[in-house]
Amino acid sequence: MRIFFDQRVGYATQNKGFAGLKPNLIMLLSNIALSASLLFIPNLAQDLGANGAEIGIIGAVYGVAAFSASYLFGRASDVYNRKFIIRIGLLAAAISFFLQVFTDPSFIFPVWTNPWLLAFARGLAGFSLGIFPPALMAFVYESASPLGRYTSFGALGWSIGTFVAGLFAFYWNAFALSSVCLLLAFFISLTMGEISSPHLSVPFFPKEVFKKNWHVYFSFLLRHTGANCIWVIYPLFIASIGADKFWIGLIYTVNTTVQFLVMPFLDRFKDKILIYTGLTLSFLTFLSFTFTQHFMQLFPLQVLLACSWSLTYVGSLLYLMRRNDEKATVSGLLSSMVSLAMVGGSLLGGVVSQMFDYRATMYVAAGLTVIGYILFKVGSMKNTV
Repeated sequence: MRIFFDQRVGYATQNKGFAGLKPNLIMLLSNIALSASLLFIPNLAQDLGANGAEIGIIGAVYGVAAFSASYLFGRASDVYNRKFIIRIGLLAAAISFFLQVFTDPSFIFPVWTNPWLLAFARGLAGFSLGIFPPALMAFVYESASPLGRYTSFGALGWSIGTFVAGLFAFYWNAFALSSVCLLLAFFISLTMGEISSPHLSVPFFPKEVFKKNWHVYFSFLLRHTGANCIWVIYPLFIASIGADKFWIGLIYTVNTTVQFLVMPFLDRFKDKILIYTGLTLSFLTFLSFTFTQHFMQLFPLQVLLACSWSLTYVGSLLYLMRRNDEKATVSGLLSSMVSLAMVGGSLLGGVVSQMFDYRATMYVAAGLTVIGYILFKVGSMKNTV
């Protein structure tokens, strides 16, 4: 561990200024792409004739693809060259995200205009976007850069992407913007400096790593599965209580802007405290959603939501990075939990909303978060490191 720590310090002293910001800029641009592309997928799917369950399936396809890539390439970046994986992932994402423009009926050449072809396009996008984040996360940690500041650039990207997407008249505009941002991120990755990272022998299924950190992964998975029960129908819910596209984009922007402001200050706190507080705030937020009657009431709840996610996500990252040598593997598994939650949450949220209503998904989210809190508490009592 002493050698690894010295590598981080050595890299940090050689890569200040703009060079040290390059991973943050990649994070910013890739999250602009992700959020601009994702925001109105439920609305586009509905326009193409999808019902609630089919909207959930489209979200699940994206999640399965992203889960597979995060798992495979998280391990690969601990075994092979991190920068190569970052670059190949960004280039693949730039291409696959552009292909989504053909799913919009308003585009000049609409060729994928039914729900199942939209699902296929989202699957390609999800897989490509799952390739590079674990390698980039490990690269940042090994450079001795604060993880909170790095993740805050992702939140800023979400803020910009959702706000801009709300201004666009056509869905394909957002897809084109996403592709351009990813292409710019790819060009920045070509100029990234070198870092001496360990090449570890990691089994295809790192069961010891998972066994050691199971309580973090499962608590995070349940919380985020609940969240995705809501997110798969959230734009439709906001529209149902009076908002148009501009207001939907602005509501999302409040959440991500607050994340950008909060995340840089979290590295100084104990990771367990961050996780416990984040899960508690998540429960309160999801439950509070059920009482909203007008979209303006969502603005203060978006602030609470931002704090809940920031604390849970950064706390989980810090917990894993501080206790494991396999940096990309553990962050890749966490990214896989995000994607797996999208699969389960999208399917569950789509079915629940169709069988009952939008608010029922929020009760489900609150319940899953409580279970996640209990699991983390139990696991932490057994693992006192």
